[in-house]
Amino acid sequence: MEVTNAIDCNGLSAAPTLLRIKQALVGLVDDALPLEILVDADCDRDRLRRSLGLQGDAVRLVSRPQ
Repeated sequence: MEVTNAIDCNGLSAAPTLLRIKQALVGLVDDALPLEILVDADCDRDRLRRSLGLQGDAVRLVSRPQ
């Protein structure tokens, strides 16, 4: 069984989601990557990933199908 790091950002707008991701990435070791971020299905994942810049590769944005 693989243990993953995940942060639930369902229901949050882009700004608080971005803040939570950046806070979680501080001090996180490379072995714990990618960090899974649970987002709403209507979240603009491309925009959020662009906002993360180089850190965008360290996260995997996941949503439940509607």
